[in-house]
Amino acid sequence: MSKQIKTTLLVLSLVVSAMASAFDTVYVPQPRSHLDIGHHYHVSLLEKALEHGANGRAVPRIVTSLHMAEARAFHELTKGEKIDVYWFGTDTTKEQSLRAIKIPTSRGLIGYRTFIIHKDLFVQFEQVINLEQLRNYTACQGAHWPDVNILKAAKLPVVANAMYENIFKRVHAKRCDYFPRPYHDGYNEVRIRNSQYPDLRHYQKIILHYPFAVYFFTPKHKPELAQWIEDGLEKMIDNGELLSHMQNHLLTGHVFPLSVEPGTRYILIDNPTLSDGTDWKNTRYWFQPSEFGFDR
Repeated sequence: MSKQIKTTLLVLSLVVSAMASAFDTVYVPQPRSHLDIGHHYHVSLLEKALEHGANGRAVPRIVTSLHMAEARAFHELTKGEKIDVYWFGTDTTKEQSLRAIKIPTSRGLIGYRTFIIHKDLFVQFEQVINLEQLRNYTACQGAHWPDVNILKAAKLPVVANAMYENIFKRVHAKRCDYFPRPYHDGYNEVRIRNSQYPDLRHYQKIILHYPFAVYFFTPKHKPELAQWIEDGLEKMIDNGELLSHMQNHLLTGHVFPLSVEPGTRYILIDNPTLSDGTDWKNTRYWFQPSEFGFDR
């Protein structure tokens, strides 16, 4: 064997070794709070995606790094030093700055919004039947969430708070009127905070829908990791594991089979933060309004 061939093989060996060691551990942020079951949902989904996409490779260990608000998580993920993967509600800015794995982690369920309200507002919300009437009420949202711009684009009043747990406190104190939550989140969020905020209620008779999804994101300089996750998620769709994950996890399992109460009002608004070409009517990846019983 020539010296040149030996050198080439050595270089290739070092490259392969470096790639393997780079994925021994995948770092993600810590949960937003001790009540954040969405964190477990996504970490366990990520584990399954890495397993399904391994193709004979050793599956990396997922380790939580630091606690960080979403704005910092975005900043740290861009650098790719302290965290390697995170899940965000997508928008054009994130997709331009990071590598988006454009497979909705909950089939777009996050875009179907029910409300968390104070019990004293139940009667008022029973009278809301369209977007114009909903504009008479003020929503609460996370300060760095794309939802803020989505709601404002629909001319819905909104106040933002940087701390996730403080949003529930604000609604309970009547400092805003409703907290639009993903179809699967509201029930659990109210239930597990009942002792702390006993006057909060999960209001399900309005579905505010804006096409929206959570994607896994990686730094742009880690395309191999992104492709690994994408391959794993595609295989999970093919074999039914992604839907099974939703049907069996505490975060989402309680909403199946999908349905709404008789008399539920459906309000659709645009999502101008979605990137061009996002096909939210693709049934391979996205739930459709008809699956809830809406004739749309």
